[in-house]
Amino acid sequence: MTTLLDMVLFNTLYFLGARPTLSNLVSYSCGIAVSYMLNRTWTFRAAHSHVQAVKFVAATLTGLLISTGIVTGLALTIPAPVAKVISVPIVFVWNYLASRLWVFRGSEAPTTTTRTNA
Repeated sequence: MTTLLDMVLFNTLYFLGARPTLSNLVSYSCGIAVSYMLNRTWTFRAAHSHVQAVKFVAATLTGLLISTGIVTGLALTIPAPVAKVISVPIVFVWNYLASRLWVFRGSEAPTTTTRTNA
């Protein structure tokens, strides 16, 4: 969901005349809060924690720097929307690994299983 939000907003801003760097900064930033809530509740099923929230912001801001660097650099030689598409899987992998290995590490809610005796 956040990738779709990011892509739609990036392209809208870009085609309205914003530079690729500004378009990327704004579009990516809008997805951070939505991404935290979805990752915390759905992907990693973790309880809310202020420490996790700060870690998540740090990790995703790093992702923003990676994304902006890729988009800005590639937009010098290829169309900015194509540069944005190229950046998405790279930053996705970064964000997922940072969340899995650092932000939400060990905080997954325990799963409950129901045993039935036959």
